[in-house]
Amino acid sequence: MAPEENKRQLVIFGLGFFGTKILEKLSKEWEIIGIDIDSSRVQQLTEEFSDFENIQFISGDASSILTWKKLQTERVKYIISTIRDSDVSLEVCRIAREVFNLEASIMVLLFDEERQEEFEKFEVTIIKPAEIITNAVVSKIEKNYTIATNIGLGKGEIIEVHILARSHLVDRKLKYLKPSRWRIAAIYRDGELIIPTGEERIKIGDRVVIIGDPKVLENLVNILLKGIPQFPLQFGANFATVYHPKYRKTFEETSYLKKHTKAHKLLIFPYRGYNVRKDFEYIKETADIFEIKTSVGDPLELFRLEENIGVVSIPFIKPPFFTWFRLKKIFSSATKPFLLSRGRFPYKGLVISLNSPDPAFTLEMGIEISRLMKIPFEVVFSVMPEELRGIEEEEALKERNSIISDFEHIYKTGIKYSVLEGNPVKKTVEYLKEKEDYLLILSYDKKEEISVFNPSVPFYIAKNAKNSTLCFPVEESYE
Repeated sequence: MAPEENKRQLVIFGLGFFGTKILEKLSKEWEIIGIDIDSSRVQQLTEEFSDFENIQFISGDASSILTWKKLQTERVKYIISTIRDSDVSLEVCRIAREVFNLEASIMVLLFDEERQEEFEKFEVTIIKPAEIITNAVVSKIEKNYTIATNIGLGKGEIIEVHILARSHLVDRKLKYLKPSRWRIAAIYRDGELIIPTGEERIKIGDRVVIIGDPKVLENLVNILLKGIPQFPLQFGANFATVYHPKYRKTFEETSYLKKHTKAHKLLIFPYRGYNVRKDFEYIKETADIFEIKTSVGDPLELFRLEENIGVVSIPFIKPPFFTWFRLKKIFSSATKPFLLSRGRFPYKGLVISLNSPDPAFTLEMGIEISRLMKIPFEVVFSVMPEELRGIEEEEALKERNSIISDFEHIYKTGIKYSVLEGNPVKKTVEYLKEKEDYLLILSYDKKEEISVFNPSVPFYIAKNAKNSTLCFPVEESYE
């Protein structure tokens, strides 16, 4: 055995089920002192562990100084309280810190979770048995979904997913996923840790560690495990729109879109103090699940709110006189997907524009929405005629052809895909003229400067098209 002065000593207060289990697990490597107020329990354990010279037991009240004086407190490095009475555990912490001024690490099994704040001033590690058991049960039910416990905040912001089934995210490069409010932190494959980069792909059999907003991660699991469409939950739980009688068409379109996706609620923000109670019956008939929020003076304020918003709907039924400036402000202000509502609904289908900085992501979003709404989609890419193309445009066309081929393979179906030759904005807008009751889907580079000297193709397509347009601001990830 190691010399006594070198042994790591810990004290366990409470020798019930949890205390005894901890004692058993640590009995070979630690010098342990077990304390319990039940003398018969102490006597029983003393007999059970009679062969362990490194373990001793004390019968006493954990909240009594007399009990503590039986310890060599200067040698105590760890204190564990498994006592169910939170007041007693709190007193253990107080005595250790304020009476004996111990710097030992303290761990408390907290059974009354509402009292957590009372322990924080004593710098202790809180372990919640109920939460651990609940998460373990959830993990079994969800099969391949594990919530990290006692790591980080312990609120479900770290999860591990075991990829055992083929979802549409398998074999996709991570840079195409464009996560919002979540990130893949690590991939474990064949016993090795992989630090994810943009070029890495998720494979069947991987264990993937993800960090992010717990509410978003909860929904992300279904996408990773089964490929179940979840839009807009990967961005936020709700749709949001302003309300005023002059924006009724936008309100109706947003309600329609919300009903056909996985959004939880429609958040309604009265425009410039309008009393929505006047129209409450109309609102109730139009929207299924909604919540009336505080008034806003500009729809762009919705991007700055700390609400769980996945998509912001912006009225564009009658484009403002200075359309270019207004739309530029929308594009630059957006922090999440937004709908330029032109009131063109119900949708007969979707048109997905690959004249976007991230064509794979844009196609992924379009297909997901198509599946949710049960309407067809088609894909369009406009490029200059072959004789006028440069190397960059040739590479862009090859990339998009390859992406279409990959997605046809993933979904085991053909994709209606049109390559238009000519000015990208003009040709796309012409293509859309006979499809004004289709929802247009595109993405744009959030960092790209929009000016008359630097014309952004997605921006001008959104500006000139007559369709309602769902826009995704994107930035590079995993670079």
